[in-house]
Amino acid sequence: MGGTFHNGSRGVVRLAWARRLGLPDLAFSDDGARLLGFLDSSAELVAVELFGQLALSGPTELVEAAAKLPDDELLSGGALLRLAGPGAHGLSSAILGFADDLPVFQPEEDPEVSRGNPEAIELASLCPPDDVSSAGIEQREHRFTLMLGSGPAACAAYGVHEGLLADLGVLVAPGLRNRGLGAFMAQLAAHEALAEGYLIQVEAQSQNVAALRLADALGVVPSGRLASVRLRGH
Repeated sequence: MGGTFHNGSRGVVRLAWARRLGLPDLAFSDDGARLLGFLDSSAELVAVELFGQLALSGPTELVEAAAKLPDDELLSGGALLRLAGPGAHGLSSAILGFADDLPVFQPEEDPEVSRGNPEAIELASLCPPDDVSSAGIEQREHRFTLMLGSGPAACAAYGVHEGLLADLGVLVAPGLRNRGLGAFMAQLAAHEALAEGYLIQVEAQSQNVAALRLADALGVVPSGRLASVRLRGH
């Protein structure tokens, strides 16, 4: 599809992630130095690689321990889980992709699209819990649900991170998959976000082949990796 991500947009992504990780605004740079963010109140231990530079964020003791390990061990997620200790859960390992422009999107027919919460929630009730959790549409405030005669068919939603990035998730009803509906709605939501002045971010779980294919179809440019775990008691 041919989305774009220009070098000039790197600064926006870096700024958003620096703020999310508790780092100084200009911490990410082209020197590639490893970055450490100490957030003792954090509920997560996070490793992020952006444009070849690794950053760690979480409670001081855990970040200092993680800083001694190689990048690949951290980004696979297993090392974070071990460091976090008993009670840690919610391991996430994902590919990060971004886009600052997408080709013109003009459907042949005007689809019936709902921006209401009930339709998105109804769709989620039709899908396996793991799919719902991975898509995260209930946590993203801007939702676009494709309605067919049989009810909600697919939803693309985005949440805004640090006022800069529109983080996109997609969910499709089980009986309607592999028909291009997810890609269709992802395009629609992405263009809405771009029109609002945000850059597009897609966080595709590393083991989720469908999510990786969708990101590729949308045209986002893979530019990073993310691993995180929820800490005990959170």
